[in-house]
Amino acid sequence: MAQNLEGLRIVTITTTLDRKAGGAGVAFALYARALRTLGANVEVWTISGGGPLLDELAADGFPNRILGLAKHSHRFSTSRALAKALAEHKPDWVHAHNYEPALHASRARKWGAIPGLIVTHHDPRLRWTRRLFNWPYRNVPDAIIVPSASGARAYQRWLRFPAERMSVLANPLPDVFFADPARDEAVAGELGLSGRYPVMAWVGRLGRLKGHADLLQAMTSIVGRYPRALLLLVGRGKLEEELHQLTNKLGLSENVRFLGHRSDVPALLALLDIFVCPSHGEVLCTAISEAMAMGKPVVSTTVWGAEDQIRHEESGLLVPIGDVRALGEAILRLADDRDFAERLGRSAEAYARDRFTGATFLDNLLRIYLGVIARRRA
Repeated sequence: MAQNLEGLRIVTITTTLDRKAGGAGVAFALYARALRTLGANVEVWTISGGGPLLDELAADGFPNRILGLAKHSHRFSTSRALAKALAEHKPDWVHAHNYEPALHASRARKWGAIPGLIVTHHDPRLRWTRRLFNWPYRNVPDAIIVPSASGARAYQRWLRFPAERMSVLANPLPDVFFADPARDEAVAGELGLSGRYPVMAWVGRLGRLKGHADLLQAMTSIVGRYPRALLLLVGRGKLEEELHQLTNKLGLSENVRFLGHRSDVPALLALLDIFVCPSHGEVLCTAISEAMAMGKPVVSTTVWGAEDQIRHEESGLLVPIGDVRALGEAILRLADDRDFAERLGRSAEAYARDRFTGATFLDNLLRIYLGVIARRRA
């Protein structure tokens, strides 16, 4: 692709880049790399702190800066510190990710510290405080990007961003998820998958928003029909000990494995029969996109993004958020009818290959940038 952002100086900024940043942190890194591929000179900044993700970007040649400010703050003092740093640096554009960096960058833009601002929102938690603090700055960003159409509608409705400045841009997936990897028998042996059916997984931070407790309760009905069923939970978080206790209380210790953080998610997905997303809140669930790209049938709650990604009974199954019974029934439906599950998986894979590749992301990101640059010049 032609490098149509050649020479543009862009600061991308987020709150922090430790491993707990989750999917939003990974998406931030993908944006930085995409902008550099398009020819821009990109720096990565964090408001509060660094961590492994920032180290990876630094090793990849990205200049970076940690401002060392409060991690969660609406204060004008934080905004002034960011505005001062940006005014001294003089970037052509700032690309802020998630609510607090977007708020502080919007103030900096309104005060004249930066000439242009694009924001991307990955967070589904639209608290009333966000609506309150955002209101004076809703017309400040030159463009607002949200990874899903349903999320964009919610942001426009609740935060009153101008509809004409909003764009939907699904986060891309690394090429490895489209490579159709062979079954890794070493990983299968490590996890003890021999004779197990159905093998399911949910990949996500162990936090209350992710719905792990619902999935564990749904597992009781699944194990009742399939005593050798196995659920793999990938990720870490504050609820880890609580979820271990719930697993034991429900008598599921032989049917649930807590795998912690894994660097071989594609290999794990290749071993699955069903992927499950029981989440209570997403903008676009990257884990669903990954499973779809690898042709896995997906059962998901009707969170933002999932209702755009999944056509019910065509490329997956959708159930109401928090409905444990419906979640269990949907999983059993796929386990009972393998042909149906396979059809859903093929349809899901076709959808993902059409929408989540790096090339598609680059094309659409370039279109957004060229559009706002043209409007500003006009």
